[in-house]
Amino acid sequence: MKFIDILRDHLDEFNQAFEQQITTTMRQAIYAMLSCRTNTERTCRWACLSCTHTADFPLSCGHRSCPQCLHNTTSDWLAK
Repeated sequence: MKFIDILRDHLDEFNQAFEQQITTTMRQAIYAMLSCRTNTERTCRWACLSCTHTADFPLSCGHRSCPQCLHNTTSDWLAK
């Protein structure tokens, strides 16, 4: 099970237990991670140059604390 799945499943309990300790910045990070790469209105459309096929891909949040985005950023940096 991924971190984001655990966070999604237990968000209410987490908020109740740590409500007084969560800052606005932390809350913004949590909700950015929860919306990362979900099928929302924020998508990127790719089109094939050889045929008429198109595909929509959900955008990542790009937050520095997001394990999904951070992994890609780290991998890109290492590749360079």
